[in-house]
Amino acid sequence: MCVRTYGQYCPIARASELLGERWSIIILRNILIGCQTFNEIADGAPGLSRGLLSRRLRELERAGVIEIRRKLDRPGSTYEPTPAGRELSALMLALEHWGRKWVELKPEHAHPGVVLWVWANFDLDRDRLPPQSR
Repeated sequence: MCVRTYGQYCPIARASELLGERWSIIILRNILIGCQTFNEIADGAPGLSRGLLSRRLRELERAGVIEIRRKLDRPGSTYEPTPAGRELSALMLALEHWGRKWVELKPEHAHPGVVLWVWANFDLDRDRLPPQSR
């Protein structure tokens, strides 16, 4: 596998080589907000192919940002941030703050699937649903 590099002895350049790859920040965002399975991560990133998601997850694991664990009781894996990955939460919050302040956000930028996914996973009070709906 060919790793793209800026060829610089600079922590910003080295971090950008990993985090600047397309979809890496979105994948990491999803993991940091609690997505633990491949499908949960993919649901929060419409347009991301399964193959590229697999590749990015392996790259993040090799870099020590996430840990991939095989499920013992069934097929598949879980994905969790390592201490290094959790430390990126501050960077993600700074990106969110900057984006809210300086990036133009319009309704047409919102993917309906992501809006529904965020609402169902983070805003919906499931305790208020009837038991058969949970």
